[in-house]
Amino acid sequence: MDLARRPTVLLIILSVLVHVGVLVAASMRTGRVDGYAFRSLDSREYYEIARNLIEHGTFSQDTSATDGHVEPDTWRTPGYPLLLAMVMILAGPSPVVLVIVQQVLSVLNVWLLFRITRNLMSERRATVAALLFLFEPYHLFYSLWLLAATWFTTLLLLIWFWWIEVLSRGRRGRPCFLAVIVLGVLSGVLVLVRPVGLLVPVVVFVGLLVGRFTGAGSRRLKPAAQAGSAMLALSHGAVFAATCLLVIGSWMLRNQIVAGHFALSDQGGVVLAYFKAAEVTLWREGRTVERYLETSLDPAHAQRPHAVWEGIDARLQSRFAGLADEQRSALHWRNLAQGNQTDIDSFAISKALARIGWSDLVESPTATAACCMVRCGSILTFPLNLAVKPPDGVPLRRWRSAAIGAIYSLLALAVLVRLCRGAIGFRAVYFPVACTLALLLAATPQVDPRFRVPMIPLLIAVALLPIRRVDADPPEVRGD
Repeated sequence: MDLARRPTVLLIILSVLVHVGVLVAASMRTGRVDGYAFRSLDSREYYEIARNLIEHGTFSQDTSATDGHVEPDTWRTPGYPLLLAMVMILAGPSPVVLVIVQQVLSVLNVWLLFRITRNLMSERRATVAALLFLFEPYHLFYSLWLLAATWFTTLLLLIWFWWIEVLSRGRRGRPCFLAVIVLGVLSGVLVLVRPVGLLVPVVVFVGLLVGRFTGAGSRRLKPAAQAGSAMLALSHGAVFAATCLLVIGSWMLRNQIVAGHFALSDQGGVVLAYFKAAEVTLWREGRTVERYLETSLDPAHAQRPHAVWEGIDARLQSRFAGLADEQRSALHWRNLAQGNQTDIDSFAISKALARIGWSDLVESPTATAACCMVRCGSILTFPLNLAVKPPDGVPLRRWRSAAIGAIYSLLALAVLVRLCRGAIGFRAVYFPVACTLALLLAATPQVDPRFRVPMIPLLIAVALLPIRRVDADPPEVRGD
């Protein structure tokens, strides 16, 4: 085998070597392969849910039960814990195995990006795109944590791959509709992995309608095929929407059965008030340097002032005036910001917090819009914001943050330059750009590099698109 002529094989070999090196580095740094696995509070919750699924057959993070009964969980969605549970059934509960599986998923992600971009640019450019993503530091770092970022990225790349496949086939028939069904299932599962992906199915749905209706992305459709594209667009859109809603709705129905609420999670109002609205409040008051202390769940900062959260607590307690004093006093961020630890209905709390959060966001629409726009830029260029305006309570090496942030800033700039130069077809640019905007909109005004991990392969692909129009031309005629 001539490896020089097989970039796929070389990419996989190099990816395996890099991720083995990541595991070795983690072991040397922490003394354990899984030394980073539980660095997040979320990681322990995902792991306990997976264990309870196996041991009790119940989706729950409850670890206090002594009689075998555990309370069902409505805080988390099931997409990532189910993956952990399946791995644990096959290979045991060792976190080391789970971390290794995430390295396998990371290798798969590099290969998927190569396969996708090879349809949009030359093989050489596609190889460069895959290599850039392979060495992107944050996706390597978070692959060592038991968090959903790696699995979410895998699903997003699979959706992108199938979306291109559906548009490229340009025909009716069972194979094409099966591909649309697969696309709907993947999009539904993506939302169940992380609700921050809730807008991605909307992006895919619109892309299907526009792509099919206009014939954009189909490889040289004949006029007869283009004439029927309107009906094809509607039928594909309907099948996709029904499949995606069926996947998401099945989990919402489960919550209706166990908790009496047809909802995705009881987390929405908590995130909106304690994290998103709180960020905007700090921005409006000119106290953004305090954001990491004011919105921190780190036990080391638990005794520091959380004035914004305390204000939210006071307004929340006033909405439950009919409760006993002891119950109302339990409505505190320490009991709510990481999941409801009171005996009050979680969805009622989430609904009340959602109203508080929205009232804070609409209090000054201009400040909210400005904060969200700036934070979108901060997500894309993180950790540049830490170097420019270091926050209180966060030890950092300012120049290192500036250097790393400058690299991500160059990537964002390259994307803008490429889009401004034009001559890009719908099939090449719509999905990565629209999905990036959808993920930014759902994440802002929070700034967390975990949110950016699935955006990076999308941005790299756009930045490396060739100058020649990319839409339906086969790879051999595209210039570099």
